Amino acid sequence: MSGATPLAGHFAPGTLPFRDGHVGVVELGEGPAVGYLHGMLGNPGVHGVLEELAAAGHRVVAPSLPGFTGSSEPDGLRNLHDWVVATSEIVDVAGLAGAPLVASSVGAMLALEVAAVRPEAFGPLVLISPFGLWDDDDPVADPFGTTLSVQRAMLTDDTEASAAFFDDPADLPADMVVEHGVHRYLTRTAAAQLIWPLPEWGLAERLHRVTNPVTLVHGAKDRIIPVSYLQRWADALPNVVGTHVLDDAGHQGDFDQPAQVARIAAAAFA
Repeated sequence: MSGATPLAGHFAPGTLPFRDGHVGVVELGEGPAVGYLHGMLGNPGVHGVLEELAAAGHRVVAPSLPGFTGSSEPDGLRNLHDWVVATSEIVDVAGLAGAPLVASSVGAMLALEVAAVRPEAFGPLVLISPFGLWDDDDPVADPFGTTLSVQRAMLTDDTEASAAFFDDPADLPADMVVEHGVHRYLTRTAAAQLIWPLPEWGLAERLHRVTNPVTLVHGAKDRIIPVSYLQRWADALPNVVGTHVLDDAGHQGDFDQPAQVARIAAAAFA
């Protein structure tokens, strides 16, 4: 991997060529490969869940989707089909084909879409609060029709858990503050392209094709996707091997409770 400009002084990810641009990739640890596909917060460096998975004896490979932290802006991603094809290509570019995967939020939704048409792309899946289902009587909240501070509180129960994404370190040079702000804007824009105004693309009609073993994880304090959706996913997927509710975790439980997520993943991938 070639070097890239560090974002906000926290990390120096590698990059891999992807189409006419590149994808950012964070790699950590040694051992059997495990993929990590980020959620709405993007992939802001070596954060807790990557460290925890590496400490458990895995080589964690975490690519960034187009437009998210460290990757080129999306080009030609006009609809869900384009995003699914791009995600499938990134799995190959990152060398993750057939590896187990931890995926969160919008990343978990895309992992399921890829698995529905290409189950060999992954091994076992650990999915944290996936988008993709909708119930009119218990709707998913809109995280974009609000202020940045409220969105932050919707994403993690502990707002400090998302500091790597939302906060600029006090000693950060002025040019890096601007770069961090640009990356934050592009990440939010890419996430909105996937789930706004309604995060329902007909995935429920394709879930019967997901044959991979799936472990479901949901934050008890998720303010975006109600915790009741955990059972909806369990009922809809054909090969659910475990369900877990994380106390004191919001939508991105991988940020709020990284050690607990890593323990769940280690058991699922054993």
